[in-house]
Amino acid sequence: MGHAKTSFKASVMAAAAIAMSAPGIVSAQSTIGARSGTGTHFHLMQLSVKSEEVPLQRFREETQTIRDCGDAREVGEALGADIRKNRWVPAWKIPKRVKAVLEEVETGQTTGVFSNEPGIMRVIVICHRL
Repeated sequence: MGHAKTSFKASVMAAAAIAMSAPGIVSAQSTIGARSGTGTHFHLMQLSVKSEEVPLQRFREETQTIRDCGDAREVGEALGADIRKNRWVPAWKIPKRVKAVLEEVETGQTTGVFSNEPGIMRVIVICHRL
């Protein structure tokens, strides 16, 4: 998965997308003992849409209404989004740059719209911090 680095924010958001989609990087379902240990764990949801099917303005406006993961699922389904959920993600497994972005996002809120591949727009929702 090679990525061209364009800006700091773009690279951070690309790392977030990779982290959400690549098994074993931050997906706790594939990590033995993910529920053990101390520290923060995240439940994350990622919504992805094709920009040719959903205009950026609509995607941005719709995702800004999200207040929890129930909203995220409803908005995602209404937009025809690919919905990915990762539970019990330990903070120590999240790359530092991605963790810095997530620390700025309130629980139940979304990151800004980002893209790490042409034609795809994404947001990440923090469902829970445990």
